Amino acid sequence: MRKRMISVILTAAMIGTMLAGCGGKTDSKGGGAGQAEQAGGEGSSADGNSYTMFMRNTYVNWIKELKWYDAAEANTGIHVEYVEGPDDFNDVYSEIDQRIISNTLPDAVMTKLAQTNVYGPQGAFADLAPYIKQYAPNLQKYIDENPDYAALVTDENGAIYGLVKESPIFTDYLGYRADHLEKAGIDPASIKTVDDFTETMRALKEFYGKDNPNYYPLDGRENPIRFAAWFDCPSNISAEESNGIYIDHQKDGSLDIMDENAYTMVETMKAWYDEGLINPEFAANTRTEGDWEAAMINGNATFMYDYYNRAEWFMANGGKDADPDYQMGVLDMFQDENGNILKGTSCCKYKEDCVTAVNAQCSEEKIKTILTFIDYFYTEEGMIVANYGVEGESFKTESDGSKTFIVDYAAEEATPEGEKRWSFLGDRFTVCRPIDNEAFFAWNSPLIAEAAERINTDENVMKAYNLKYTVEQTEELSNLVATVFDAEIAGIVSFVTGNKEFSADAWKAFQDEMNGLGLSRIEEIQLEAYHATFGN
Repeated sequence: MRKRMISVILTAAMIGTMLAGCGGKTDSKGGGAGQAEQAGGEGSSADGNSYTMFMRNTYVNWIKELKWYDAAEANTGIHVEYVEGPDDFNDVYSEIDQRIISNTLPDAVMTKLAQTNVYGPQGAFADLAPYIKQYAPNLQKYIDENPDYAALVTDENGAIYGLVKESPIFTDYLGYRADHLEKAGIDPASIKTVDDFTETMRALKEFYGKDNPNYYPLDGRENPIRFAAWFDCPSNISAEESNGIYIDHQKDGSLDIMDENAYTMVETMKAWYDEGLINPEFAANTRTEGDWEAAMINGNATFMYDYYNRAEWFMANGGKDADPDYQMGVLDMFQDENGNILKGTSCCKYKEDCVTAVNAQCSEEKIKTILTFIDYFYTEEGMIVANYGVEGESFKTESDGSKTFIVDYAAEEATPEGEKRWSFLGDRFTVCRPIDNEAFFAWNSPLIAEAAERINTDENVMKAYNLKYTVEQTEELSNLVATVFDAEIAGIVSFVTGNKEFSADAWKAFQDEMNGLGLSRIEEIQLEAYHATFGN
């Protein structure tokens, strides 16, 4: 209903403003920090070598620090003047809604694919398809050579209203205190299965917990229902079936409660909780990020399953200060009882909440400028600049043609906020561009670079699919997923913590309840979208 109301208001608002110049005046709504009187700053629309872009303020601050980005602007002769939006993603997208209604869009915006699908056909965003063919040959070549990308960004009429950035492909890592295991006489190579892991935690609890009531071997933050891959029951999709909530949960929170292994997962987590092997606040979904970090640094936990570079984060953010022996490690992927690797869930190749759209009121010359800048990053030179920087300054080329960073990751990433640095964290949004996964993981500490080379393989990581939904499907799913996912997590947490009796009958009733709330309908829509996206 909300999208339909916005659609009506948008149509009425645009009738009287189609002749207005690209990048109208901003207002104070939405709380965007640092907005100029003219959207995007002084001279944005008149200058053919610049354009304005609305973006999440954190990303803007990061961009301002990047030396490789400065090199890209120098090489193209094009400058982007950023209009800072809110920090919270949802607030960013809400402000775009308001800017469309009030006709205060800058030349370009960071939006999400769902918004371009709604507002593009209504005339708010430009159809970039014909301009790409004319002004962005390298981007056009990329689209032609990547049919999955073309299918994602192109509508049924051949229009392209938004350009989606690539994301590095990664999975969460099971990090551990290597010094803890060594002192307890435990060989990490012996931890191959979840049962091995449970026995290890029991041994650690006995070793470290007998004199420390605050010690729990496994700790974490926020949603504790993140272990489905360990039990071979994450949400998944194929041409034949759709299982669990897949949309927006290909990696985080991925779970298929209808899989029989999901029952085993909850049963195992309940044992962890009852035996004090998992922090009770984490299991209850009340653990804050700060409390988790403090526990890992202060020795009150040994294992954590989180973002790929978190093990290094603890090393660099207080671990060594708290304990000179502090050393993190990353375990291999778990295996099932038959020795088969249990693949980790992963993120999608294309990040649908970091999409570049162009104001439909922009002149052709302005659209050309925007696409020329983006197209640079699809050239060989542009890809090297964005992924490695400048030869002789940040990297060197070896005799075999490979590239090696010659600047230190730790020193560069520790540069004070606001100062220029070399940084190649491609999971952050800067501009729509291809990602060199090898370069992305090489630009990390030796600990993470080694783990990535060992773990980030097709054998270890599930493929995640970007699915294309209609406006109607998106609207229906947004309501269903918000209800069902929260209910799933709350229900499982209640089973794990003992607030709700856990039995086969109770689990079956829970499954039926989730289907009644809309889980089966979510799965149905996802399967329809899969077939529409991939044509099978």
